[in-house]
Amino acid sequence: MDKANVIKKQLDKAGRCVYLKDGEWISTPVRAVISHLWRKKSTAFEPKYTELGVSGDEYYLYIGPYNHDITSLTNNAVLLVDNERYEFKRADAVFFGKEVIYYTGILKRFTGDDTGEN
Repeated sequence: MDKANVIKKQLDKAGRCVYLKDGEWISTPVRAVISHLWRKKSTAFEPKYTELGVSGDEYYLYIGPYNHDITSLTNNAVLLVDNERYEFKRADAVFFGKEVIYYTGILKRFTGDDTGEN
């Protein structure tokens, strides 16, 4: 667990306070790094067609500690950060050998026309 704890300590220093919500359940505060993916070509996961043309949604990279398994959340789970809500489009565990050392995910931010309610 040494590598996982080193990463968790760094996330505690650099991360933001977030909450995982799945149905009625809400986690205790989690420290995780949320990074905007606006520069990445891979952010065009789902093009949005409007009357004026195609627009992209806002996607973010989530990096969270080993002790909050985002892969076990349902498809209705959301991430709460300040007054914003995000849905997980992808969730993966990062292993060192057989040990999970942290979790990564792709988040999509809910916009004004999305309710984000479970």
